Amino acid sequence: MDWLKEILTNAGVEEEQVTKVIESVKKEVPKYYVPKNDFNEKVTELNNVTNEKNTMATQLEELKKTDPTKLQEEIDKAQATIKEMEANSKKELADVKRMSAIDLAIASSKTIDAISLKANLDLDKISYDEKTGVLSGIDEQINSVRETKKYLFEEAPTDGGMPQGAIPPKEKTIADEIKENIYGTAK
Repeated sequence: MDWLKEILTNAGVEEEQVTKVIESVKKEVPKYYVPKNDFNEKVTELNNVTNEKNTMATQLEELKKTDPTKLQEEIDKAQATIKEMEANSKKELADVKRMSAIDLAIASSKTIDAISLKANLDLDKISYDEKTGVLSGIDEQINSVRETKKYLFEEAPTDGGMPQGAIPPKEKTIADEIKENIYGTAK
């Protein structure tokens, strides 16, 4: 929700109201929207089922044209194809879940360039447990990249400057100084 906070802050909404709006959004959004990861998984699953259905319909038409003596051979062939397609579908769905989990971990790592961070990771060494939803091996890699390529992350500078991507403080105008002298604080 950092993106929403930034938009509201840039629009001049007070910090207290920004917090209230973000809390309201967090409560209401799940009622109306599906998380992107869930959506991607369902789209992949639907595409796989549609492709399997079309393939099976084509095979059925071919079977209708087949000589009855060759029918058993074609049935065995079709069953083998179905098993292979199911295995490929499960593998593809598992890969989509794994990549979605990796993308989510990258997004929560406070990187300023997710694509560059992902390019520095060895994705083959990251495993995903579908039952628990836990990624293994990614934290170590992200921490290693954080040490070697600090410029990819939002870090507070040690030289007294502003963090990369931060909004500089608003400079006082003459009107602010006059208000401060009259009322005690600038408004």
